[in-house]
Amino acid sequence: MPTLILSPRFTEDSQTLWRTAIQLGWDVERLTSWRVGDRFLSLPEPVFYLEALMAENIAEQFGRKLLQLPANWLPQLPEEYRQRWVYLTTLAEAKMLKKPAFIKPPNDKSFPARVYSSSDLPDEFASETPVLVAEIVDWEKEFRCFILDRELRTFSTPIKRRIPRLYVKHQAWEECDTI
Repeated sequence: MPTLILSPRFTEDSQTLWRTAIQLGWDVERLTSWRVGDRFLSLPEPVFYLEALMAENIAEQFGRKLLQLPANWLPQLPEEYRQRWVYLTTLAEAKMLKKPAFIKPPNDKSFPARVYSSSDLPDEFASETPVLVAEIVDWEKEFRCFILDRELRTFSTPIKRRIPRLYVKHQAWEECDTI
């Protein structure tokens, strides 16, 4: 049975994941620092929910290396999967846009992902900072899907917009209709 390992921060997201994991019969542990104890290192199926800055440190303690996607992975997906235009550029180029767009850092959360007018973009980052610029879309429903070897392994609905649900492979996919 998996064990969900949460960061020391108590957030709405971590509390929701804690409740969901309990419902699934998982064990749940919360770290108290950036150092993991021996009892964590011996867990057979650890599943992590950590802040980006903490994740690399924790992965190293478990003898793991985090995979980092290239900054342009999303724009390179076929449009049939994206269903909108997305391109990689620099913060300096994004500041010259004539119309608002959805703008975000490609692989971190150094500034919030949201719709920006060019004048609203942050000034505290280098002009060559990579950013993704995307068409503004209004989601009727949103799912975050996690695919491995071309197979859907799990998915979730964003927590901030509706009742959160985390689906794992052993649950009935029919529950999707309840969202």
